[in-house]
Amino acid sequence: MTPPKPLIAKSTNASQRAASIGGVQTEKKKVVPRDFARRVSSKIVSINALEPDETEASNKTAALVYRNMGETQLYSQFLELIDIFLAEEEHQKYGGTTWVSMLWQDEEFPDYVDFVKAVVKQTIEWHIYGEKPQIIEESSGKPFSHYAYTLGESFIQMMKLNSDLYDFITIIYGEVIHIEMERENLRTKEKEKEKRRKISGRKVSDDKQVVNVKKLYDDIIDYVSQRGEFRTDTLNQKNPNEFILVLADRMRSTRRYIIQDIMNRFALERKKQLERDLKEKEATAEEIIIVAKPFNTGLHLYWIEKRYNFKYLAVEKVRIALQVLGMLMGTLAIAVGYIEIVDLSLIESLIAGGLMFVVSKTLCSRKMFENFYPVDVTEELEKNVSLFTPVVRKMSQPQLYSFFYMQIRSEDNTPLVHLLPEYVRYIFSVMPDRKNLLITREESNEMMDHLELKVSRVQRGR
Repeated sequence: MTPPKPLIAKSTNASQRAASIGGVQTEKKKVVPRDFARRVSSKIVSINALEPDETEASNKTAALVYRNMGETQLYSQFLELIDIFLAEEEHQKYGGTTWVSMLWQDEEFPDYVDFVKAVVKQTIEWHIYGEKPQIIEESSGKPFSHYAYTLGESFIQMMKLNSDLYDFITIIYGEVIHIEMERENLRTKEKEKEKRRKISGRKVSDDKQVVNVKKLYDDIIDYVSQRGEFRTDTLNQKNPNEFILVLADRMRSTRRYIIQDIMNRFALERKKQLERDLKEKEATAEEIIIVAKPFNTGLHLYWIEKRYNFKYLAVEKVRIALQVLGMLMGTLAIAVGYIEIVDLSLIESLIAGGLMFVVSKTLCSRKMFENFYPVDVTEELEKNVSLFTPVVRKMSQPQLYSFFYMQIRSEDNTPLVHLLPEYVRYIFSVMPDRKNLLITREESNEMMDHLELKVSRVQRGR
């Protein structure tokens, strides 16, 4: 089959050909006649009138459209071509068959499918920024996007010709949903990046202002549903638009299925991205191995610090007891001299008692007992904990489980394993920037419960 010659000469340059399939337009803008779309429509009508074979007519139509409107600057002409068909009652069917002719040869002519996808993508842009004014649906008076009318009416014409053409409706409508969902996902990612980077200063606004906030795929379904409504004059009057209501229901089902599929895919991608981010933030195996030694040292220091008060009180008891004993002996010496039980005058007993008071106060003072007091290792413990808390902050829940279980099994920690849960709580309590922990509060509480259970099992010899 020899495709018809284009109504406008088209360059055969490879880069320009790529631009015709949705790429960047590199060639100079061509001068397009005002009636260009109408001339193409007349050609298509002639092809379908003169060609008895529908397949051959469809081939020629697709080739004609692609050769004349396959470039980015001519996408608007293609939509105008569809509008021309839809506006003329006797030619409305071509508003549906033109789309079909571009899609049904997807294996032999994949460029045609790329063309349709590029047109759909550009249509969404025009819908968002209101390239054309809204249309008013006649029966209801409700406003709809001009592009919702173009695509929705095209789908109605396809369904009117043959319900089997819904497969092609799914291709076009599914592409609309995919593109809009991708745009929304990209916009969400950009907002998250800006929030994460805490970008400040004047915000650069878009040159174009968004006119239609409503998604095109929702507007299309609303238009089709509205077109399917029919106000009956009698109870037995049949709705001639029943097939349009069926189309709207099928499109809603398609929308739910595609959106759910896209959301699942986005969720999977997000999960993978979070896992990648987590891997980048997580502590490495080398870091975990290195911090094991200061962690064990800190556990020993924590044990010493925990016993500090008990040792201090024990020494204080001995010191005070000796001091009181010396004072009692001085008091006894004074009493003995006073009642003349021994051969001591009162003055001599007072001197002896005074000496006992002085000696007990001097020899049993805190300064004399300094060597017996326990050493306060609080400062050393805090310095030691600061050595490994940066790594602990970067550990995920599985890494923390593994790390703490290794310390439980360590022979060096066997005498102090009962202190491990309390020691871990102390670490988290003195750790700076606890909000930057890789684990949540719930995960931390869950980990502590498991740690205590593991320690109790080890102590029972299980």
